[in-house]
Amino acid sequence: MIRILGTAVVAVAMLAASPAFAGGKACCAKNASNQAACANLASLNLTPDQKTKIEAWQAECTKAGCTKESRAQFLKQAKGILSADQYAKLKTECNKSAKKTEA
Repeated sequence: MIRILGTAVVAVAMLAASPAFAGGKACCAKNASNQAACANLASLNLTPDQKTKIEAWQAECTKAGCTKESRAQFLKQAKGILSADQYAKLKTECNKSAKKTEA
């Protein structure tokens, strides 16, 4: 009985904690088996307007299944509002994340 209760408490704690660590990240490479985000938005130093747009486009990418095409569309949209440095960071992180999900 104690083992079952302990397991249940650990499971609930893990479920509660996982969304807390996901905040502030953009994803261009999510799927059902890998919920890791591809880039930390804080590292991009986004303006509030940029952050709102990136998060919306990321949601569209995720909704589309984060396919190669949806990631390309996400990056194309992002390129239009990010500085060259911000875009380079985002693209590098997304490419690393995409390679992990394909493996």
